[in-house]
Amino acid sequence: MSWYYWVGFAIGIYMTWGGATKSSAKPYFFLHARARMLWKQQAHTFLMISGIAVSLVMLFLALTR
Repeated sequence: MSWYYWVGFAIGIYMTWGGATKSSAKPYFFLHARARMLWKQQAHTFLMISGIAVSLVMLFLALTR
């Protein structure tokens, strides 16, 4: 069951990378399109910070279980 946490960790890293580089890759584009509705110009920053949070939580869960 621990592999779920590692997949979540990878998704968090991807969100962080996409927000930091303002990526236009398709998977990140769809995440950004949804976040842009609520966060407007701060959508990249929101996705970067939430990606860090997701990564940290998933890493913690993967290492403790």
